[in-house]
Amino acid sequence: MTGVLPAVVRDDASASFFEAAARGELLVKRGPTGTVLAPEARTDPTTGSSDLQTCVASGEGTLISWTVVHRAPLPVLAACVPYVSAIVELAEGPWLMVRLLVDDASRLREGDPVRVRYLRSGDGEEEGDVVPVFEPVETGPSRGLP
Repeated sequence: MTGVLPAVVRDDASASFFEAAARGELLVKRGPTGTVLAPEARTDPTTGSSDLQTCVASGEGTLISWTVVHRAPLPVLAACVPYVSAIVELAEGPWLMVRLLVDDASRLREGDPVRVRYLRSGDGEEEGDVVPVFEPVETGPSRGLP
């Protein structure tokens, strides 16, 4: 269930995120009190401050929830189905909605360890930016890794 990734192209707001992904780094934000926030955060929900610093996350996390998408919600995703969309809690705290690369979703369990992996988006005809996706960390016999 790995599928393909449609071409993702950066804009001004996402340029630093995709440049970091191309270097193998997952960027997140840190608020003034040290709280780590998701990459797209614009303000710290605790303080309301927009004074956020960008930092590099470990790329390690825990699987919170997932679903297998069998019907593409958008035409651009038609070639991707089926794929697994998941919520991952990063080791640093924030939750991210991610693409999870896995062959057998029936082997996934809540709490499974996951890690980031970087893939170039695009379908062969159109090439996009490198994007972070996640995969299960093998902790036993065939935990669903592709």
